[in-house]
Amino acid sequence: MTISVYVPAVLSLLLAAISRLVVGRIAPTRAVVFVVAAMLCAAATTWGLVLLAATLLGDTALVTEEANERGVQLQDPVPQLIGVTAVILLISGAVRVVRVLRARRATTRELRAVCSSCGTGELAVVALAAPHAFAVPGRPGRILVTRGLLSVLDGDERRVVLAHERAHLQSRHHWLRAATEVCAAVNPVLIPVREAVAFLVERSADEHAAAVTGSRELVARALATVALAGGADGVRVWPAALPFAGCGVSARVAALRADPPRPEALVPGSVLALGVATTIAAVQATIAFYQLVYWLWPT
Repeated sequence: MTISVYVPAVLSLLLAAISRLVVGRIAPTRAVVFVVAAMLCAAATTWGLVLLAATLLGDTALVTEEANERGVQLQDPVPQLIGVTAVILLISGAVRVVRVLRARRATTRELRAVCSSCGTGELAVVALAAPHAFAVPGRPGRILVTRGLLSVLDGDERRVVLAHERAHLQSRHHWLRAATEVCAAVNPVLIPVREAVAFLVERSADEHAAAVTGSRELVARALATVALAGGADGVRVWPAALPFAGCGVSARVAALRADPPRPEALVPGSVLALGVATTIAAVQATIAFYQLVYWLWPT
């Protein structure tokens, strides 16, 4: 086994580190780049753990007898402790993934049930005093708002909220969030990437709302109003949802009051390159593993 089996874990650390630095320099609509890179990193690190765990098979009686019959002296390429650790990490990652998927499914079901109780149509208004708004995915997707939110916003600000949530539904942002949440569950090192994607999809919806309403200041004002009224606590109401006032409200308001973001071609390419590099390392590790067990194949 070569050192390439450990490279995906190192590159995942690097991706997590740069995600905090470049999240403010990448166009909000390019969140998918982080998602693809995270998926590649998660897949490569998981496969690396599988290869490390597979080295434990060399200690089984079947493999030992086969080696003795062929006169091959086994050499342990990976310390047994690392192999056992890989098994533990794989099991714990699978448990976390199940928990994430269950939480998302439960949240979606609850939100859809609330929308169903509010009649038909795109907009569903629920009688809650706390100011919240959510994009509820489905066929068709719906926008769930509380009476508390409607009471603190004027007509123009309500248009902002609707445009923001429509952007989430049209761009399928819930899929981007779900993908990175699963990646972070598989590889907790990628948690900063998950947070970066959560921030970018909110920024993308903010920019869409600004384009629809024609006023970045109006979007910033609506966001700040809801946050100050308590809407930033929406994540605690329905976990895994897409709340209007969530994921770095102050940074989003500051971005809306600054100049529109300028796309930087090198930043998305660099992020994606890290994901591709993990895939290459995983392929090299697979080749090394094949060469390691080649003698077991029938001749």
